[in-house]
Amino acid sequence: MEERPILVLSGPTASGKTAFAISLARLFPLEVVSADSMQVYRGMDVGTAKPTPAERAEVPHHLVDVADPDEGYSAGRFVAEAGEAIRGVRSRGRIPLVAGGTGMYIRALLKGLDPLPSDPAVRERLSRRWEEEGGEALHGELRRVDPASAARIHPMDRVRVVRALEVAEMTGDPPSVRKASWASGGSRYRVLFLVREIGREALYRRIDRRVDEMFRAGLVEEVDGLLAKGYPRTLPSMGALGYRHVLSHLLDGIPREQAVREMKRDTRRYAKRQITWLSRETGALRVGEETPLQAVAGEIETFLAERGSGSGGRDWNVR
Repeated sequence: MEERPILVLSGPTASGKTAFAISLARLFPLEVVSADSMQVYRGMDVGTAKPTPAERAEVPHHLVDVADPDEGYSAGRFVAEAGEAIRGVRSRGRIPLVAGGTGMYIRALLKGLDPLPSDPAVRERLSRRWEEEGGEALHGELRRVDPASAARIHPMDRVRVVRALEVAEMTGDPPSVRKASWASGGSRYRVLFLVREIGREALYRRIDRRVDEMFRAGLVEEVDGLLAKGYPRTLPSMGALGYRHVLSHLLDGIPREQAVREMKRDTRRYAKRQITWLSRETGALRVGEETPLQAVAGEIETFLAERGSGSGGRDWNVR
């Protein structure tokens, strides 16, 4: 395990991670390394709730706007670029804060890349089946072989459905079982993991407000502009939350009000999956809405002053 410390901040979507990171950066010499699989894309600003230009001017944010929407961006690329960003932050005498809600990226950074096997030939065959049979058919097959993965993966998420079926075929085991074994390993870094915790009903109200704000801020116009630039709806980036809902409005005639409702519903479901993942993160410092900032700062100061130890495996609830 690497001895030099890093901070990690995660939480479900709309839980206030960006604002909280900036509050911490006013107390500590932090730079943010984003762990958000959508904020990497240029031109996808409104629908990904990117930090504003003013926020990025106040606190440096790395791994934001580093890829075009038609570029592939993987956990492997994230781990490589996040590692480079962390080294750069340290070279400036500052503290890396890895912040975001993409659990797969955070796990890969802390525990190493997913060791599950892959076979391009199997993946290609499954991709052809997707084209011929449709996504619902393959997602139905995934429900039969691994209900846990099927519940977590959206039926139209071609990349993850195909990948899960690829692993199941190659190993004979449900991918969720293999992933659980990988996720339970120790961290490669000495890390203090902070989790934003918001009550379920309050979080859902935040999500609904955020979706309404995104539409008012020009989400439809943003997606229309991406289409005008030649980015097709079949791209993985265009299938993300919000973007696929607006595409259904623009291209399939779904009424705007229906697109808004469905985006709110699907975002709440995504947040629920994030909460489930974060509930398994032992040794985390759990930060509620009413947690005094100075209480968190005190825990961070203690952690940074330690040498050669992590969070001690204890599950902290700071109040």
